[in-house]
Amino acid sequence: AHGAVSGPRRADGVVGWRGSQLGAMGEVVLAACSEGILGTDLRSGALVATFEETTPQPHAFGLIGGSGHLFAVQSKKALWHAWSWGDKKPCYRASLPEKMTAMAFSHDASLCFGGSVAGSIYVWQMGTGCLLRYWPAHFREVTQLIVSQDGSFLVSGSADANVHVYNLADIFVEQTPKPFHSWSGHSLAVTSLALLPGTALRQVVASASLDRSVRLWDISTGQPVMSRSLASPIHSICSNPTGSEIFCACRNGEIRSFSPSCGSEEGDGVLLGHTGAVLSCALSADGSLAASCSEADGVRIWETRTRQCIAQAHTSRNVQVNAVQIVQRSAVASQPPAFQPFQRLLTSVGEVRPVPVAIAGRAEMLKDAMEPHTSPERFVDYLLWSQAGESSDSMGTREELEKQRAAAEAGQARWAAAAAGLYAALVEAGVDSSLPVHTTMPMPSAPQPPATVLAAVHAETPTPPAVGAVAVEEEPRAAVVAAAAGLAAGGLKKKRKRRH
Repeated sequence: AHGAVSGPRRADGVVGWRGSQLGAMGEVVLAACSEGILGTDLRSGALVATFEETTPQPHAFGLIGGSGHLFAVQSKKALWHAWSWGDKKPCYRASLPEKMTAMAFSHDASLCFGGSVAGSIYVWQMGTGCLLRYWPAHFREVTQLIVSQDGSFLVSGSADANVHVYNLADIFVEQTPKPFHSWSGHSLAVTSLALLPGTALRQVVASASLDRSVRLWDISTGQPVMSRSLASPIHSICSNPTGSEIFCACRNGEIRSFSPSCGSEEGDGVLLGHTGAVLSCALSADGSLAASCSEADGVRIWETRTRQCIAQAHTSRNVQVNAVQIVQRSAVASQPPAFQPFQRLLTSVGEVRPVPVAIAGRAEMLKDAMEPHTSPERFVDYLLWSQAGESSDSMGTREELEKQRAAAEAGQARWAAAAAGLYAALVEAGVDSSLPVHTTMPMPSAPQPPATVLAAVHAETPTPPAVGAVAVEEEPRAAVVAAAAGLAAGGLKKKRKRRH
């Protein structure tokens, strides 16, 4: 469309690799160039948006959090602009305290973080424009700022070869925030940063430098995880959604990829096609497609599985593209954030009034509402609560079982006494002469004949209940009857032997 895309032409005349129809919601490749920002549909290659009146900084343009609006910082002036989708002209313009080389927003677009050419970091509240924090973080210009997806950390890279990680909670507690971790493993300027997938302390920061190395750092321990050296200085890095592969845009025109979990270079890949230095690279949401740019031949779209270039964009335009991003364009137009001029004087955090925040829509609201209920701790709490509810419902059943157990024990005691009396009566009657009559076994006060004892036992014992206690009382009864029969049989045999 408009001569913006060149690539394999199908029989129906469509240029690109997956048709020309742009869906209501899809991924867009944003290319920062001398004419502004050019938006190209990732799947069809059609030019879908143009944002004018800006020359963006490579690491200071993109989406404003989850609001669906774009921003860009001027590369040569202390200004920043904001656009709505479909509008060429900015809907908001504002000045900055000094020239910014990096800018990022929190996911809810409530906070703006700016890194200056002097190495300072600014924190503004979007709804009021209040300057909440300002401190000298680096000795040279800040090259990139990124905010973790869960909003817990701010990571900064600088031309002074250092990488700092700040806990966002500590930023608003200390007047001059101190880094949660500070890494100085690079020997030249840090050019790009990336956060591998994770939450809270279970996150890994990847940093690239002009010293031709990519280093991985563990936020939880602050220790280096691994380091990989390449053949050329690295301008930009990005990671796939699972963190299993990292892509590096190199000065020698190559895009190198490697796996952080593989120590050797056997699984490394390379994407070849650019005729000049690759300045930037980005990956789609599912990691199947990649976009890269070079000042010599514009933007290229790659299929990561085959590592082949499937389309080119902006080749017919006389523009120099210095950075690319892949963003999600929503089908529903959202309200712009509450823009206010950024102040230059610090405001106490306690004096800041609450303001509404910008979100992406109903899906984001549902996700935010359900997130507190999906943690492992909440799952354990729900499990304990459910067990407590079941136990309270079964208290009546437990009391009934206690009563049945007491009744069974009483029945066993009666049958034991009856068995003792029966055996004593048998010995007294001479049926069993194995024990003397004056045995020390407990004797009832008034021994009865065996038949009378059995009849009394049957009359005294109540009918056993239908549950639980039947099996408990039937066993002593059968044992007594069997014992009586055995003793009687033994006595008869002895009398017969004496007669013979």
